[in-house]
Amino acid sequence: MGVQGLTGFIARHAELYLTPYELHDSLLVIDGDNLACNLYKDATGPYSAFGGNYDDFYRTVVNFFTVLNECNIQPYVLMDGGYEHRKLRTVRTRLRKKIHLIKRINPCGSYPIFPKMMNEVFVDAVRDCGVPIMRCLFEADDELAALGRKLNCPVLSYDSDFYIYNVRYIPLITLTVKARTKLIKESANGRNLRKNEAKKLEKLVKGSRVVRGITTKNQETSCRWATYKYLECCLYRLEKLIARSSLSKEKMPLFAALLGNDFISRKLFQNFFAYGLGKIGGSRKTNQHQRRIRRILEWLKHESLESALQKILNHLPKKQRAAMKAQVESATSGYSNEICYSLDFFRKHPKNPLNDIKSQQQGHESESEEEYEQETEEEVEELTEEESDEVEELTEEESDEVEELTEEECDEVEELENEETDSEYEENSSNADNESVNIDGSEDEKEATEDDNRDVTFPEWFLRKLYPAHFPRFMVDLMYLKQYINNPQIEHFHFNDCNEIALPILKHIYMLLNHVNGQETNNNSFTYLTRTTRLSNICFQQIDITEKPEYPFDPSQPNPLLFRSVFENRMPSLNQDSLFSNLNHLPADLRLYFLAIVYWLHKSSHADLNHLHALIICLVVLRTVDMKIPAVRNIRLFHKRFGNMIKKERLHRKKLLADGIIERGMKKEVKALPIPERMLYVPKSDCYLVQDKLLEHFYIPEIFKKKYDSYSSVVLHAFAEFQSIVFQLHALNALLDFPYLAPRMGQLYCGVFLYNLYNLLKSRPDVMHYVKKYIFHDSLMMFDFYDYLWKWCMTFLPSWKKNGDTVRKIKKRIRKPKKKFTESVVKNDPNADMLSNADEEKDNEDFFDLNNKFCAFLKVN
Repeated sequence: MGVQGLTGFIARHAELYLTPYELHDSLLVIDGDNLACNLYKDATGPYSAFGGNYDDFYRTVVNFFTVLNECNIQPYVLMDGGYEHRKLRTVRTRLRKKIHLIKRINPCGSYPIFPKMMNEVFVDAVRDCGVPIMRCLFEADDELAALGRKLNCPVLSYDSDFYIYNVRYIPLITLTVKARTKLIKESANGRNLRKNEAKKLEKLVKGSRVVRGITTKNQETSCRWATYKYLECCLYRLEKLIARSSLSKEKMPLFAALLGNDFISRKLFQNFFAYGLGKIGGSRKTNQHQRRIRRILEWLKHESLESALQKILNHLPKKQRAAMKAQVESATSGYSNEICYSLDFFRKHPKNPLNDIKSQQQGHESESEEEYEQETEEEVEELTEEESDEVEELTEEESDEVEELTEEECDEVEELENEETDSEYEENSSNADNESVNIDGSEDEKEATEDDNRDVTFPEWFLRKLYPAHFPRFMVDLMYLKQYINNPQIEHFHFNDCNEIALPILKHIYMLLNHVNGQETNNNSFTYLTRTTRLSNICFQQIDITEKPEYPFDPSQPNPLLFRSVFENRMPSLNQDSLFSNLNHLPADLRLYFLAIVYWLHKSSHADLNHLHALIICLVVLRTVDMKIPAVRNIRLFHKRFGNMIKKERLHRKKLLADGIIERGMKKEVKALPIPERMLYVPKSDCYLVQDKLLEHFYIPEIFKKKYDSYSSVVLHAFAEFQSIVFQLHALNALLDFPYLAPRMGQLYCGVFLYNLYNLLKSRPDVMHYVKKYIFHDSLMMFDFYDYLWKWCMTFLPSWKKNGDTVRKIKKRIRKPKKKFTESVVKNDPNADMLSNADEEKDNEDFFDLNNKFCAFLKVN
């Protein structure tokens, strides 16, 4: 969610509302989607225009939780689920903005666009770190606050809603992800924020810099005294805002609703702001929205909850008051939620450390609570003279400068309500994916008055798969909303949306959800929300399901043959029996990935063989090189750390080549293994040499900084289609209890590397020769694996894709003998020397043009 403008207001007065805090030896509840978005921005930087650097993102997430572990912090991660009806209007607005961003994407300085499988890679990394994770049914904010209160621990996020929740809140932007060491007796929790620290925080909020680099394994000088490691951050408590504004906790949800959040628009209070709130005041130092926040706080101070709500409703027509009251109650209901499903789930978690740390956490928190109670009592007793004078000056300034809101100011209010600042967009970035737009006014009105039925019951089997985050969030939308909200990727806007290619898989998933054994339903259609072709807008499509599953679907024991149904009767040129029998020849973790490749080759008209070459090279490099040697992407740092080693290895290989040893042999035991199993024994020296050649291709080409026209969204559209297929097959695989291992995209896919590989290969007449002699020249084992995967794919390549390549090769074969024949004829011609001498004499002769009488003047002596 997000309360509009509140993050900027708190940042502007950070020394009043935030307290420096040392985070260590405690539990921590984390907003997973919010953290994932901000870590992705930190990891990829400007590279989001290429469809997702999952390898960098995966390592960044692992490093983040490694730093938490250094400080003995036990995190609990909650992920968002599906959307509620009341959220759909906000969802549409954000999706429209996202479509505009993608259409005008800048490859060098682009606004971050979150890729299709970002959350799935985040979940993989969190699980690999051994951190408990749960996906909620709906938005996780209420559950995060409830769990934070139950565990009596801070909540880490970057969402302004947590300034309203009664919970200890750590804004992610204040967290320095670098473990520091300090003597135990020097703990500094409880001091006030310094002015320079407050100004720095305000600049960070304006610049939208949330996560600013992660430092792992921080080495500090050892000390013989007892020390502890901690992370620097700032802590916010609701009591700070209440004490300074003389408000009660019950009024804070209404305060948030008046500012506008994801469930209610600020436009609805336009008449109240214009005529009921009073004079807002004016100042060059603060914008109008910041002044409105101050005025609302001042106004609520003198009103009870009932009287405030009544005065707001009095400025509406009588016909709208009931609907408005229902909306306000709906928008404020979540802030007081005490139901906590995640606590029970984490207690049942097999690796749950909750019981081990609980007693320690309670003791630590009780001490901090006592300290804070004393601190807040002192603050309530004495609002310092400077602060009280400041409040008086501000109120006098507001009363003197402005009399009434004119019509122009009312128009200004409307414009402000349609605007969102960059910081607000950052807060809500975790909700920016999978969002849609509905431009039907009648449905807008229906949603405005509709109460959400959050008590809707989901089947037990569905929750068992959803809570451990096996399902992506769109599965809840299919079950609850009967909608699929398509998340646009970096794609070519003149083509149909890239998810259209995976619609048959999505229809198959929806069919299974509604044909569970003994729980069949009559839901034979769902709404598909996607972008409009060639336009920056969205459209609705009604997808009808007329088929029934070929095999019965029992969620407790799903039939693996239901997975094959996606490939049967949809690809006439594909031999399904051969495909699934040959899958056993691939490594277990690549089988689902290559099923997606086969589906993609048969369904996509935009994918060519160079796309396939790039995908295979990318997975060989990421799956082998990054697993064997440190994944260093900085060229300068790579050469600094491994440059001498690489030079020695190259000299050694040149010496072997001079001695007549062309290829380095493998051990007999390794050579006896199948090619995929040999990859475990690839020498590290091969990895260093291969990475040294390829490292430059992990960066944006320099030409994009001068000429944006070279950036091709057509190339990326095919890769976006492939990601959509992998995403939908991953969801189907989870629904059927994982007949295949889930693909680890962090070890398989890097968007900018794929794009550069495609451009590198598209001009090569013989790609296989280029790969062998240049890309994998230093590693025969890597080339063998690449060749093995390529030949496996060629077995199932559709004929209509194979023809173009075959014709090209045939023409090349025809041209080659002709060229050799003409060369041999010229060599064997006895008069060849005479002809060449005659040509030389002609070149030396002066040329006279008889048709040009001035030709003689052109002769130069």
